[in-house]
Amino acid sequence: MSAPIELVALTKSYGRRRGIVDVDVVVREGEVFGFLGPNGAGKTTTIRCITGIVRPTSGRAVIFGLDAWDKAVAAHRRMASVGSDPGYLGELTAAELLGHLGRLRGLAAGAWHGLVERLELDPSVKLRKLSRGNRQKVAVVDVFMGEEPLLVMDEPTSGLDPLMQREFLGLVAEARTVGRTVFLSTHNLVEAERACDRVGIIREGRVQEIATVATLMESHARSVNLVLDVPAPPGTFDLPNVRVLAETDREVHLTVRGDVNVLVGRIAGLRLIDLAITTPDIEDVFLSHYDARVSVTDDPSQSGARPGGDDAATESHR
Repeated sequence: MSAPIELVALTKSYGRRRGIVDVDVVVREGEVFGFLGPNGAGKTTTIRCITGIVRPTSGRAVIFGLDAWDKAVAAHRRMASVGSDPGYLGELTAAELLGHLGRLRGLAAGAWHGLVERLELDPSVKLRKLSRGNRQKVAVVDVFMGEEPLLVMDEPTSGLDPLMQREFLGLVAEARTVGRTVFLSTHNLVEAERACDRVGIIREGRVQEIATVATLMESHARSVNLVLDVPAPPGTFDLPNVRVLAETDREVHLTVRGDVNVLVGRIAGLRLIDLAITTPDIEDVFLSHYDARVSVTDDPSQSGARPGGDDAATESHR
């Protein structure tokens, strides 16, 4: 079967400004794929290519074997998507909007009711009166209320409070359990670590690394701090995968990458007062790709968008 998302040398250029360059990603069926990067790295441009809002300069975005631009209507029958700042008609209530979006997708009347209750959203309030966080709740309800096998979300928890972020993670987990595929763009690193099976890190429009969260953690250095009763013998920490960052007679701060067993054997022969080993989290991994200032502008409002494609309302679901 065709992959839910296959990006092949996907490139989008905005004149002299670069959007994304040669993005190659395959998202597997039933997985939660996190797309990580700061504002301006290329996340939104990538998602707009996936959802058929923007035509790639070169390369392809393919959804279940369908070209995302040439076969956008067919692709969208298998996809629910939401942008980072969806725009809605303010005179409608949340209930009216969700009912209309549900009818467009052929959903049963009231398909949104349970989700509205879970997210503590009052559906009787007009959209123009909703706070930023509550408008985002409407978007989350929209993307989850159907049965599309692919969910594509750009910063979906932006504006949500911690309790609702936790509820969102529960919805993602439930979607995965029933075999739905989730493509989740975020710069909330804790969210990515908790929710995602694999992540891709994008910097300056180029994908830097794709791996499982566990592999990313294992591939980066652990921090080790030692407080010694007596100084360590010379050469104790002369190991290929160990780097000593600071050392005094009684204190040693070092990092170890990969297999820790040899270092543990060395430490076992020392008289220790204290020992602390810190495993890197996804933030450490992410920041290791961002030592330099990011300069790319991720501007999806330039040439190549479909008519009306830059209106966030069109991103919610087509």
